[in-house]
Amino acid sequence: MSSQERASVVAIITTLLLNTYVIVRLVQLFGSGALSGEDAPMVWARAVVWVIPAAIVLTIVLNCLFAMASKDRNQKNIVDERDRQFQLRGLYITLISIGIGFMTMIVVLAFGWTAVAGLTLLYAFCAAGDLLGNAVRLGSYRIGA
Repeated sequence: MSSQERASVVAIITTLLLNTYVIVRLVQLFGSGALSGEDAPMVWARAVVWVIPAAIVLTIVLNCLFAMASKDRNQKNIVDERDRQFQLRGLYITLISIGIGFMTMIVVLAFGWTAVAGLTLLYAFCAAGDLLGNAVRLGSYRIGA
């Protein structure tokens, strides 16, 4: 497995783990009514803000674990045109999803949805775009096209 493939696998695992926790946490907050008050956007942000540092730490830890478990200790991080093409393919999908999510958030806010619902919708599109982009990148490496 190349280092770029490993990075895709780590990104997918990180995305699944963190977003599963975020979904469970937001469902609990919605159920308890904590996201219906005046300070709901602040409560939502406090529930989600830790995802960025947690993703960084989890990515580093998982990459280290993969490197230790790898039999090829002298693996080189050479990126060629094919790698760039695969990375761009995944990035395009992620950016399209984020753009659609942003526009969808603007539309639902214009129709009177709450700010928390709009933020949650945007977060869901970002998370889905990240997962799909990394899956496409990994699939591109596996298929080789």
